Amino acid sequence: MFECLAMEVVDAQIAAWRARDTAAFVEFYAPDAVIVMGPGEDDTLQGGDAIRTHYANAFLEMPADTHLEIANRITSGEYIVDEEAISAGGFAGEVVAICRVQSCQITHVQFLPWVNHEEGVAE
Repeated sequence: MFECLAMEVVDAQIAAWRARDTAAFVEFYAPDAVIVMGPGEDDTLQGGDAIRTHYANAFLEMPADTHLEIANRITSGEYIVDEEAISAGGFAGEVVAICRVQSCQITHVQFLPWVNHEEGVAE
């Protein structure tokens, strides 16, 4: 029935993110994937080239002690909703990522606003 499980695709993509492996990370995305990073239009990544460029730069800028854990997960067919707890350089916060996986590739990601634990408010 299924070629793969959506949660396995997302787990492998997270492992590549943790390893800061841009090539492996981008392999989990469909060529026409869209990542909506925030509420503004400038925060939308469209296609593999935009995703590759953004994350290559992000991985270079990340503090060495950046840590990501999945605090909670909801799965529903091709959708994965993860509450990601992220800490680095003395700060901590969380973001919710809603991922859609089709044909074993991530086709769409929507990030909800970041919550900074120090301030307790969404940014």
